[in-house]
Amino acid sequence: MLTNSRLASAALSTLLALTPLTTADPVSYCPADEICYQVGVPTSSAASGSGNIYLQLRAPTSYTWVALGTGSSMTGANMFVLYTSGSGSNVTISPRLGSGHVPPAYDSAADVELLDGSGVEAGVMTANVRCGSCASWAGGSMSLSGSSTDWIAAWRAGGALASDDVQASIERHDAHDSFTFDLAQAQVDSDANPYTGAASSEGDTAAGSGSGAGAAAGAPWYLREIPALEAAHGIIMAVVMVVMFPLGSLLMPVFGKWWLHGAWQAVAWLAMWAGFAIGIVLAQRTGINFTTHHTNLGTAVVALFGVQPALGYLHHMHYVRAQSRGVVSHVHVWYGRALMILGIVNGGLGLLLAGSRHALVVAYAVVAAVVFVAYLAGAAFGEVKKARSGGAVVNGRKQNGASMENGNGRERKVSA
Repeated sequence: MLTNSRLASAALSTLLALTPLTTADPVSYCPADEICYQVGVPTSSAASGSGNIYLQLRAPTSYTWVALGTGSSMTGANMFVLYTSGSGSNVTISPRLGSGHVPPAYDSAADVELLDGSGVEAGVMTANVRCGSCASWAGGSMSLSGSSTDWIAAWRAGGALASDDVQASIERHDAHDSFTFDLAQAQVDSDANPYTGAASSEGDTAAGSGSGAGAAAGAPWYLREIPALEAAHGIIMAVVMVVMFPLGSLLMPVFGKWWLHGAWQAVAWLAMWAGFAIGIVLAQRTGINFTTHHTNLGTAVVALFGVQPALGYLHHMHYVRAQSRGVVSHVHVWYGRALMILGIVNGGLGLLLAGSRHALVVAYAVVAAVVFVAYLAGAAFGEVKKARSGGAVVNGRKQNGASMENGNGRERKVSA
């Protein structure tokens, strides 16, 4: 009996020696209030440098979407966007490729599978995801055993997206974050779903170290203001570029009153600078600064518009002296027209940057087209009016070869 006991004890000791005392858990990081991400790497994938890894994205349904991506910036990032499905009780996970500060495009080549435990429960969206293409993708690669791998995250608060479409349009994020994961500490034994359902929040929360917008628990006030700033900037600049500047330029050919044209355009010019100032604050808070076509072109257009009032004043003074248009007059007119076109185009770039819904982009294009047609009609009307009067109607004066009416309605004789 003693011999058998000793044999059993030796066998048990050998088994314990061959069995790990602890099993590693997925690493996790929570960059904002109730938004958490986890990553687990099977030991077989870590050893081979390829294969599956397992992700979990969790967030309240008060967010329209949340996203997790590999890399240090959006450019070339392998991203996963989570939002509610059309049924409202399930979720959609959309693999996308980042290409800069524009909405990421759907990646049809991604090897991604939504696993058990995913769904919406108690107001929380959860996506348990198997990713078989996270070691290498079209935009880059990542070490599955790296001790300091780069990750990014972003999210947008608001109503549920409620879409089963993996290519659904998403609006621009409210806030974002960047952090690192030690995947050497994220290894799990089995190449299978390591998460225990929608309520799973296990993991080493210290394994992720973050920095950037929203890294604290809950987005700070200056990030919560981003949607309001975005709306204010977009509305002001759209009204100025698409409506006020074009209509203001029509006041001269239609009414022939220089003071009306000047006053209108002065208000539009000041509103433009107000919208630009809001845009600068927005660019700083979102971190895009001068890294996009929209911000670069917008800055150039506003700066160039800065000299337009001076050109208008020089045009007016030249006409007062010469009673006819000169070079500066034509520069003022065509320079302004070119800037208006660039401003309208840049508004479209801004809508794309913000990830605006297709309907809004269409509405913007329609309004711009209508105003453009009205501008052409007004310009043609001015030419017809000038031809019928037998002279030019410029700066509030009508010249017909015999008399000239000045801006205050009084006439003075001129030589024929």
